[in-house]
Amino acid sequence: MKIAITGAAGTIGSRLAAQLSIDHTIVRIDLHDADVELDVQDLAALHVAFAGCDAVVHLAGVVEVEASWNDTYGTNIAGTYNAFEAARLAGVKHVIFASSNHAVGMYEIESKPAIYEPASGVLIGTQAAYRPDGLYGVWKAFGETLGRYYSDHYDVRVACVRIGSITKEDDPAHESVANSSGWLNLTREQKFKRYAATWMSQNDFARLVRAILAHDVPFATVYGVGDNATRFWDLEPGRAIYGFWPEDGVR
Repeated sequence: MKIAITGAAGTIGSRLAAQLSIDHTIVRIDLHDADVELDVQDLAALHVAFAGCDAVVHLAGVVEVEASWNDTYGTNIAGTYNAFEAARLAGVKHVIFASSNHAVGMYEIESKPAIYEPASGVLIGTQAAYRPDGLYGVWKAFGETLGRYYSDHYDVRVACVRIGSITKEDDPAHESVANSSGWLNLTREQKFKRYAATWMSQNDFARLVRAILAHDVPFATVYGVGDNATRFWDLEPGRAIYGFWPEDGVR
C-alpha cells in the first residue's frame, strides 16, 4: 500500500513510518524533516500530497493537553477537516485518525488516583459519552465525529484510535514519566502508576495500524493501550472488530 502519514516527524509518526516502510510505500508529511513539508492547514497542498495513496494516518496536531483555543482551532480543528477532505478528494479509501483518551478524559479525572490501582472497577468503553478534559480532547471528539460523517457520506473507511500513552522512550518506567501528566496534579508515584495503566508500545501501535488496514470496516473507534494489568480502557472492540490484541503490556 501507499500510506501517507501526517505528523510523520513526531514521536509516534517517526517510528510508525519506519516500521510500515518495511513493506509499504510511505509518504512522510510534516512541517519539517519529511518527504513532503507542508502545513495541514493548506488543503490544496494536502490534496496533492495524498495523490495515489491507499491510506492516510492522521497524526499531525498540537499535542499539549492544556492547549488554548488559539493553539487548537487552526492546526487541530481545521487541519483534521483538511485531512479528511483531502483524502476524499484524492480517492483515499482508509483514514486512521489518531484520537485520544482525552476525548473521554473526565472519567479518569473523576476516578483518579484510585483508577490506577488493581481492580479499580472502572472500564471505559468506546460507547461512553464524550467527556473531554480540555480543548485538546474536544479536538479529538470532533475528529471522531468528522470521521463518522466521512464514513457515512463518502464511503471512506475510518478508524479512530484513542491513544493512551505512547512515548519516545517506549518505556512506561522511564524517568521521564516523573515529569508527565501535569494536568492531573498527581504525585510522582501516582504518575508511574498511571503510565503502567495507560502505556502502549510503539510496536503495538504499528501492529494495530496494520490490523486496521487489513480490514474493510466502514467505521470504528478503538483504544490504543497495552495489555496492562491496571488498564481502564476496554480493548475488546479492537479484538472483535480488527482481530487485534496488544503483545506488550505492564503486568
